Amino acid sequence: MPDPSVSEKALKPYVFVTLNGPDDGGDFGPHTPGTKTSGLQEALDYAHRHCRDVYIFGGRGGLHQGQSNNCNVYWLDETLRVPWSQDFRLDGGNYLLVYRKPTGYAVTIDSQMNCRYKFGLIVSQSRDAAVCICPRTAGPDDFVLITASIFDFSAVVSGHPEGTAILIDSRHGPIINSQFFFEEFNAQGVGMHVSDAGGDGHPVTTNRIEVMFGNQRHARDRCIGLRLGDPGSRHIVDNKIAMSFHAPQGAHFDTEKKRYVTAQPYEPHSALGADIFAQRNLMTFWFSGRRARGQDLVFEPDSRDNTVFAFDLPNGITNKARVPSNRVVPCGPVGFAVTTPPVPPSGRPVQNRNPYPVQVLVLAPGRRGPKD
Repeated sequence: MPDPSVSEKALKPYVFVTLNGPDDGGDFGPHTPGTKTSGLQEALDYAHRHCRDVYIFGGRGGLHQGQSNNCNVYWLDETLRVPWSQDFRLDGGNYLLVYRKPTGYAVTIDSQMNCRYKFGLIVSQSRDAAVCICPRTAGPDDFVLITASIFDFSAVVSGHPEGTAILIDSRHGPIINSQFFFEEFNAQGVGMHVSDAGGDGHPVTTNRIEVMFGNQRHARDRCIGLRLGDPGSRHIVDNKIAMSFHAPQGAHFDTEKKRYVTAQPYEPHSALGADIFAQRNLMTFWFSGRRARGQDLVFEPDSRDNTVFAFDLPNGITNKARVPSNRVVPCGPVGFAVTTPPVPPSGRPVQNRNPYPVQVLVLAPGRRGPKD
């Protein structure tokens, strides 16, 4: 219910956060008294109390001719906490949220039901995840969960070599029936980590997850594009995931040339594209750049019954799965690169552990056994 201390006539129909608010006519902004989040936390808390939607203004930013443009930046000196909600909408432009502490999440998202969120760019140098999507509060219909909601991010950037850009975490409640869209993650550590606390958490299921540009070009070596689960995971199932994976190139900003350059030649030895622990998910992947052999796609021992449609696998796959039921469907021909298992005598079974679809060619007739 809305705060009874505020009359209905005094309530704002929509909460506006502006780049110089409230001095420029916005309701909240960097000049909000006492704010540590450029007025964003105050706006979200006001909207939550009074059952109102929020719009965050943005504008052109980025880098041009070697000069950065900070005109669209909201500075965060503490974690921005998105409270639980239901039937709520947060909209806005492509503003930039910059988290300035060395530890902690930049943005956390609590329980949601039938909500829509449009975020801009989120940047963090923290060891912890830039964005943590983790339901904790018994809010919507008194449930701890995220369901039937849409989350749209421009880009999530983690500049710490041991950090994570996006963490989807079901340790306290399920994350189901929702859509997560990211124009880009830019990570030097882990791009996206989907976790059910090693099987001790709740379901992450029937979601759609898409990352247009899985950018790890700024990483040096040890990095993972997607970590889908952890050892023991068993609740990350029935999701549809589409993602691209761009391998590390040691990209950095050259202060003399005033532009981004890459380290050449560059061959990362410990970089992983997609590291799969989960079960029964449908994935469409595209891999680019150099990694060690077999490091584009890795099926861990607990993974099973996943299907991956792969546009390209320049560095190949590693299959550690205990149950060889994962499938990889490549767009291009694999040819005779598939390992042929030893073929036993007639009457004895042979197990194909290769996840590619294969054809069996009988080159010569076998001999019947003594009982045939």
